[in-house]
Amino acid sequence: MEPYTSLCNWQRSLFWSARHFVSSVAFSFVPPMYLLYLDESGNESDPKDRHFILAGIAIFERVTFFLAKYLDEVQTRHFPGVQPIPFHASHIRTGMDFWRKVDPKVRATVLEDIGGVIKRAKYPGAVLFAAVVEKSNKVFGEKAVEFATESVCRRFDTFLLNRGSEVKEKQRGLLIFSEGRFHQRARVWVTGFRELGTRWGSLKTLSDIPYFASMRDTRLLQIADYVAYAAFQLYEKKDPTLIRPILRQFNEQNGTLHGLIHYRTTPITSPCDCPACASRNTPSNFGSWL
Repeated sequence: MEPYTSLCNWQRSLFWSARHFVSSVAFSFVPPMYLLYLDESGNESDPKDRHFILAGIAIFERVTFFLAKYLDEVQTRHFPGVQPIPFHASHIRTGMDFWRKVDPKVRATVLEDIGGVIKRAKYPGAVLFAAVVEKSNKVFGEKAVEFATESVCRRFDTFLLNRGSEVKEKQRGLLIFSEGRFHQRARVWVTGFRELGTRWGSLKTLSDIPYFASMRDTRLLQIADYVAYAAFQLYEKKDPTLIRPILRQFNEQNGTLHGLIHYRTTPITSPCDCPACASRNTPSNFGSWL
């Protein structure tokens, strides 16, 4: 029996060695992946809102667990022993739903803590993107949403190409939208951008069609919600409170905020001094809005 046992051990060892080799070879060809979580703010069809915004956070695949964990810790710090609470930035700030009975000072501190989590997420593990579309008679409703989606896809693609050049390794990206009014159309648009290109050229790094999830189900879409709401507050109401701490987390190169795009549709009679426009006019100058 002993020779048989020895033979089995040898075969078992060979099997696991071969399996490890095959797995290593297989996964060595899988390029690094960034997941871009996106949400919107502002109603694309409501004349009361002057802007529509699509924004979010691109997270390196190995960082997603830690960012979600840090947001869970924010809840534990303020509401220990409570079932998971969705961090919906506008609800927290205005006191809606669960937050209606929460003290305003606590709500403000929760928003500060969420902003702190985003601020501490260092490049290149996490990078922010936002497309701010100033609506007009020509760019309104579905067209505003499509333009914002196209702009974010293009900037994300450029970031991944540049990142690939930095590390000498191809990078891939995947889009994850918060379920909303337009998510089915976004699937069609992004597929078209991949196959036919954008107005600025073809996309080279997106791995698949976009995916969609409920914001309630993932902390990472709740971060995207915060970023979109923070950008909306700045551009719609000139309130920089939420975006100021996270501004330098937008994709930036040589002092220009490439990850923050401001699309102006009204006649441009004077320079815009928002962070996106100011940094393009004068690198490292983020304007007077802050």
